[in-house]
Amino acid sequence: MLRMTSIAAAPSLTVEPLWARTRASFARAVAAIGAPVAIAALGLLTRALRRAIVGRVARLEFLVRRLLLAEATAIGRSESTRAPAQKHTSAAQTPTRAAPRIDYARPETWQARFAFAAPRDPRAIPDSQAPSIRDLWGPTPPPAPPPVRRRPAHNEEESTFRLARRFEAVRRVLENPLPYARRLACLLTRAVRRFPEIVRRLVLTGARTNDYDRADPPLGIDILGACVDAPEAFPDSS
Repeated sequence: MLRMTSIAAAPSLTVEPLWARTRASFARAVAAIGAPVAIAALGLLTRALRRAIVGRVARLEFLVRRLLLAEATAIGRSESTRAPAQKHTSAAQTPTRAAPRIDYARPETWQARFAFAAPRDPRAIPDSQAPSIRDLWGPTPPPAPPPVRRRPAHNEEESTFRLARRFEAVRRVLENPLPYARRLACLLTRAVRRFPEIVRRLVLTGARTNDYDRADPPLGIDILGACVDAPEAFPDSS
């Protein structure tokens, strides 16, 4: 029998009633499409079932991102968020390790990271397109040919597991949102210095699915109301 870890409320949440409603929506999604471990065990999916799973997962991801933005807004107003110091290690000091074997029956062991999906700065130039430094007096080498983009082979079982992993990532955030909210607050505090519009765009970004919880239709609107003033909490301090 599949067992699902109960999602308890984390302390000190600013919009706890909305988190509670989202947890309830998550529970209804589990009842409809199965828990992450059950989805991972499916392997091959029919088109209708895949559409149903994608719709539920994408909707919950969207709601959770906006809830995290609401919590990050409260953090940004109450304290000065600083990015934690990162330890830099050279490639020579970091041994290459083989990827661990995935245990599909134990979702707590999966590498399931929740994606904040922050908007990218449209003015930023990728390294691959940045101008190169060359000798102005030497011969001009011909431009490098564009890289050949090959469409990766589609693996149905891997695609199903990616959906299960995204669903597990949502579950982890709902279980303990505050660490994720603090990370988002730090991310936005750094990002507004070079991309002041990032928070506003994050608020205005729409969902990628039209799916909604018929048991709680106004949930998305209520969550939007909780984060609509987020840009005021992250002014450009550069």
